[in-house]
Formats: sequence, C-alpha cells, structure tokens
Amino acid sequence: MILPTLQNWDATRKSLHQAAQVVGGIKKVSVQPMLNYAHLGLYVIHDGLTSGRLSDGGELIFNLVESSIIYICPVGTVSKVDLQGHSQASLTEAVLKAMSDAGHPAANVDRSALADQTPLAIDSATAADYQEALYSIYTAITRFRARILGTMSPIIVFPHGFDASFLWFKHGSEERTDPHLNFGFSPGSAGFPRPYVYSYASPLPQAYFDVKLPELAHFVQNPWKGIAIGYDKLAAETNHEYLLEQTLVDIHAAVAPLLV
Repeated sequence: MILPTLQNWDATRKSLHQAAQVVGGIKKVSVQPMLNYAHLGLYVIHDGLTSGRLSDGGELIFNLVESSIIYICPVGTVSKVDLQGHSQASLTEAVLKAMSDAGHPAANVDRSALADQTPLAIDSATAADYQEALYSIYTAITRFRARILGTMSPIIVFPHGFDASFLWFKHGSEERTDPHLNFGFSPGSAGFPRPYVYSYASPLPQAYFDVKLPELAHFVQNPWKGIAIGYDKLAAETNHEYLLEQTLVDIHAAVAPLLV
C-alpha cells in the first residue's frame, strides 16, 4: 500500500479543519477538563474522528470518508449532518440542533470561535484520501508508542492545529513544567504547506541539533525547532508504515537521553 498524494487539496484541508473545530468546540463544553488539555482533543477512528463519550453519554463522530458529522445520542438514535452546503457557522448550528432535537443540547458553545461564513469546499474523494493517510500514519505512530516506556498522553487530534500527536515524558506528566517529547502528524501548518510528521523536545536540549538523524528525518529551525519527516518523502516508500515506526523509534532513542 502507498499513501495518497494529497495534491491540490488546500480547500478541502481547510474545510475539514473547520469542521473538526466544530466538533472540538462542542466537545469543549461537553466534557470535564483533563490533564494537558486532553479533553480538547478528538480521537482517530477508522472512518474519521470521534469526540469520545460526552458528558451526556452521547458521541460526535466526524466521518471524513462520508464528509459528515454524526451525533449518536445515549439511547442510540443517530442524527447525521452532511458538510456539503454548509459554512462553519451554519454547520455549528445544524449539529447543535441535531443534538437538541435528540434531547441533549450542548450549552454555552463559543459560537464566536466557529463563525466563519465561507462555504465549505470539500472534494469527497480527497477527504477520503486524507482519512486513509491519517489512519495509516496514526497506525505507525501507535505502534511506535507501544515500543517505548514511560508516561505518555493519548494520541489525539487537537482541532486548533488539526494535528494528531502525543507527549512522552522524561519524568512527571505536566506539559507546562516537565521535560517531554512530542510526536505527531500535521496536514500542514504555517511555513509548511505540505503534510509532515514531526517531533520536538521541551525544553530544547543544548545538544539537540548535534544528534544524528535517521535518513527520512531532518531538522527544522524555523518557524519552530524540531525534527520533521516530509509526507511526500514518506509517500514514496511502499513500506512507509514500518519505516515511519522505526524512524520514530530511532529519534526517541537519540533524543530522549538529552532531556534532564
């Protein structure tokens, strides 16, 4: 299996990101706070992303393959909202209405953060390709995560940046104070228009940029400091999942000892 090319997909990527923010914005007021803001994240599943269980017992599923958001209420009733024909703002209202009609309204959602009126522009085939790529890379990261020891956060997609990532802690478990490594996959960000797998260390060790990196990886100095694996380079490999898994294992082995 090879990864999809994900070419000419900026409009679809932006629209999917906005839809993920809708699910994240509703989840934010529908669950209890967790360590390291994990309550803000969505979880990767086979067809897309899920909020996980909300406080009311329901669940929101962002089906990337079908370009829809589905609310499953506690008694099992399913309400589906297609993304096509919506803006971010109208999608927010449609999902909230579906939840309210099922008897489980989400109160106090910050609509000002979900107010974009631009029509969503999603190519369904490209959205399905992105889900295929996301799930494949998520699978490799999950296998890597299973091969290292220590305290770790769950692998989650933060709607703000639309990247899937987890934290590994040298000691402790608090992102703001304890030394850690972050590993993740971004569909693209400021300064990086193409998707990439990344890692960074916090705080940055003095000898960080002296580490010998695996062949697939390279250092990044701007706009952030860390290590990246370009998606296009990874997509050229037929055994990309194994190569990514092993590359991340090697990065962890080289960088983790530098943290104090």
